[in-house]
Amino acid sequence: MQSLGLDVGGANTKAVLLKDGEMQKHWLKYLPLWKDKKALDYFLNVLAKSARPNVVGATLTGELCDVFSSRREGVVEIVKAVCNAFGDEICLFMSLDGTLLTRDQSLTSLQKLAAANWVASTLVVGKKYPNCLFIDVGSTTTDIIPVRRGKPVPIGHTDLQRLRAGELVYMGVLRTPLPCICSEVSLRGGKIGVAAENFAIAADIYRVLGMIKEGDYTCETPDGGEKDRKGCMQRIARVFCSDVEEIGEEQILEAAKIFHDKQTNHVARALKKVIRLHRIPRGTKIVMAGLGRRILAEKAARAAGFNEIIDLAAIYGEEAALMTPAFSAGLLATEAFEHGCRD
Repeated sequence: MQSLGLDVGGANTKAVLLKDGEMQKHWLKYLPLWKDKKALDYFLNVLAKSARPNVVGATLTGELCDVFSSRREGVVEIVKAVCNAFGDEICLFMSLDGTLLTRDQSLTSLQKLAAANWVASTLVVGKKYPNCLFIDVGSTTTDIIPVRRGKPVPIGHTDLQRLRAGELVYMGVLRTPLPCICSEVSLRGGKIGVAAENFAIAADIYRVLGMIKEGDYTCETPDGGEKDRKGCMQRIARVFCSDVEEIGEEQILEAAKIFHDKQTNHVARALKKVIRLHRIPRGTKIVMAGLGRRILAEKAARAAGFNEIIDLAAIYGEEAALMTPAFSAGLLATEAFEHGCRD
């Protein structure tokens, strides 16, 4: 029995093909919906012909993309795109209350589907670690979700509510513009302001620091340039209204370290807020996932006083850790299919 897990975001769409619960293939496609939302239809149709799943489990976050006039409109269009590609009868969509909904149920419960990818992840993580704190650092955002008795127990459910509670940090290790991380850095010549322009992004600093590979840099570069070390350094220099020749590689490297520390501090502050609001003991297990799990999640967790930190890759493999919502949606859809349960 084959199931397909989908995680449809505004910038990236991820898919995982499972056979009897074991991963067979995976896809990560950069599909910026704000540029061409029809590209999603094309990708899903090609995927349907290639994968031929018995059941599809999907999570959505792309409804927030500004190509849609509202989140409701985004949910409708993405649900229809998935069902048009794979067929209404085999598609299930993760909801905020943890149930999988059919197409018809989804279209009458639109607000339940928006940004529910973390629900799928924590339901699967909760099977292995029923009491833990889950941190998923992706290309764009960071989720910090307490899990108790195998279920997610956040204060917030919508993105707005989770932002308020610290359970969502709108920062990731690829697409975050550097001026969103901090407005100035201290280098040898003193404090330097950071230009409020999209000259460079987080992916540039982590390429320069050797924390990600060129293949991990899956989004566009701000200038359309190369993703090698030289191209990344050029972009970082621009945030100081400079170039490599003037500022020098040594100071660019130092600036990259500072941006990394500052971004870690953002995640650590949110983590400490979640700990305080939920009264989470420091002995709680941290389960981390996402491309930025070792870059930000582990460092932030240790700064907050946690010692037992579990990499999801050690349990399910590297691809599952990188695409946890898609992987989890596929597993949950498999279970629903096998039990004939479409709640």
